[in-house]
Amino acid sequence: MRSIVSVIKKGVTLKEQVYDYLKEQIILGELKPGERLVEGKVSEALNISRSPIREAIRMLEKDGLLLVNQSGGVNVVKPSIKDFQYLYECRVEMEPVAAYFAAQRRTNEQLETIRTHLLQMEGLPEQKRMKKIHDINVNFHESVVKASANPFLITVINQFRGINSFYRKSILEEKPLHFADAFNEHQRIFQAIVDQDANDAKKLMKEHIENDFIIFMRLSNHGVEGER
Repeated sequence: MRSIVSVIKKGVTLKEQVYDYLKEQIILGELKPGERLVEGKVSEALNISRSPIREAIRMLEKDGLLLVNQSGGVNVVKPSIKDFQYLYECRVEMEPVAAYFAAQRRTNEQLETIRTHLLQMEGLPEQKRMKKIHDINVNFHESVVKASANPFLITVINQFRGINSFYRKSILEEKPLHFADAFNEHQRIFQAIVDQDANDAKKLMKEHIENDFIIFMRLSNHGVEGER
């Protein structure tokens, strides 16, 4: 672990900075699923006291990224297929609603942001830079959610965005998903938002997430009930 002392941000509590740092370490796989998190080692590595680390651990436990057992030990959560399915059940209901309101409320500036992420995805070859492709995909979805202008939806969906990335990476590692299909689906969602067709944006986002889940389950060697 690298020290965060040199990048301390003004106006952001140390607890929040440790939280962001540890969350990034978990999502990027620097802290592996099931790995034990030792407060003393984190304190020594980051050159900070244990108090903000303990607070950050409690926050990450609420996020579902860390597990604090009865003995007081802390481990990175080891996701299961069932965990990912529960997360999918949230996404498939909430993100289409965000797309619905994005089509109604988006600004011209937000349209340009969504378009930028779409074009970035188009310019990347599927077989290269999988992390970059993943990041751009996340940015596209986040920009659609932000365009909904609903602060409650934005907060809740963004809360499980990182968990979704962690679960996917933990179960599938670096296997590529449906890049070409996903890009085409993103294009159609974007066009519905441009046209302010809220019902179509909602329907297309729902189909996109359903397709993603079906392919994810196939790649993880699990079937999907009612698969089309």
